[in-house]
Amino acid sequence: MFLKGKSIDQYITTRKNNLDFIRFIAAALVLFSHSYPLTLGNNGSEPFAILTKGQMTFGEFAVSIFFVISGFLITQSFERSKSPISYFKARFLRIFPGLIFVVFLSIFLLGPIFTDLSLKDYFTARDTYEYLSTISLYWIQYDLPGVFQTNVWPTAINGSLWTLWYEFFFYIVVAVLGVTRLLNKRIVLFVFILNAGLHFFNKDDLYYDLFRYFSSGMLFYLFRKQIKLNGTIAILSFIILLLAPSFGYFESAFSIFGAYLIFYLGYEAKLGMHNFSKYGDFSYGIYIYAFPIQQIMVHLFNNKLSPLEDFFLSLPFTLIFAFISWHLIEKNALKLKNFSLNTEKKSLIKIRYHSNNKNI
Repeated sequence: MFLKGKSIDQYITTRKNNLDFIRFIAAALVLFSHSYPLTLGNNGSEPFAILTKGQMTFGEFAVSIFFVISGFLITQSFERSKSPISYFKARFLRIFPGLIFVVFLSIFLLGPIFTDLSLKDYFTARDTYEYLSTISLYWIQYDLPGVFQTNVWPTAINGSLWTLWYEFFFYIVVAVLGVTRLLNKRIVLFVFILNAGLHFFNKDDLYYDLFRYFSSGMLFYLFRKQIKLNGTIAILSFIILLLAPSFGYFESAFSIFGAYLIFYLGYEAKLGMHNFSKYGDFSYGIYIYAFPIQQIMVHLFNNKLSPLEDFFLSLPFTLIFAFISWHLIEKNALKLKNFSLNTEKKSLIKIRYHSNNKNI
């Protein structure tokens, strides 16, 4: 009776889930969390930091959610991909078009409007064009010449982008494990446990920190036939998470019990949010546009905004840019996933064939 319930695998086949809604909420939480350091200069009064006794902010909580879901979906994506090339093509098209768009907007729209320099000095400054290195994910530049110099959190243009490198690196890890036929339960479980141990001895290493969540998602996918989604277990997981901060282990507990709650809520039909993304998947857009929009608000109001004011002023503009990014850039880029040179050649052959027939 305790383990009564459907396995995750049974839910996957229906393709109905609330994961897009959960990612949307997580993206909004990042915006909310950043409103504290951007207006106050620190996270000291951030609600989730207080609740977890400084172990995690709402922003870190949201990033953990992203990585758990990503580990699950990316492992699924690799297994379903026709080849490693098609896998990486899909991953590239999901991250880079939106990133390139926000980087170019930052350089050629945001920068010229808000820089303290003359336009000539701004556009002749080397740092202006070095900001393009952000597109690489690894060499991220956080400032533009003369922009946001007097903000509470000075110079930072887009402090959210740092996680994208780790995300893409973990995509590579999944591919390497898959190509070498090591993407299986035993190996990934071993890697998860090893990573948790390494993080215990080196808590400042972000690879260990973030991979425990990503690999947790991987495990939930690989053990999808064995893991039952059960209300009693979900309640117990929630209670454990409530108690964990008192013992100083909220982060570690979240990688297991928080992950269980994510997938329980993600596949809980009563939540009724499986059609949430029918108008678009805006979570990525919210994530990459929120920070610069929040900085703009702080600048426009001369550093006099409270965290809640910055949040509520920034949210609608962030949603607008996320909407534009999805419908103008991201959605159209994803259409290229199934495009190949072979498809193009076949189309050209058909065109020539029909043209020749018309001449007969």
